[in-house]
Amino acid sequence: MDQWNDNHFFTPLQKVYMLACGLLIAASLIWITHLYYEYRVNNAVWQTTTISPKEFWADVPKWEWKPIFTEES
Repeated sequence: MDQWNDNHFFTPLQKVYMLACGLLIAASLIWITHLYYEYRVNNAVWQTTTISPKEFWADVPKWEWKPIFTEES
């Protein structure tokens, strides 16, 4: 055991794979954190600047189908 070398415990391909997985996990955490703060800000703005959803939808006009063919008299 005197010649044991820790540098050869993983192959270079395994080291690259672990590095890629670590970067993917780090990027995922950064993206999720970004989305959390973005939606938190949007939610705060929504609560301070808009009315309730019931009042909002009351102002939206009702949509109806327009006839495609009209009968000519």
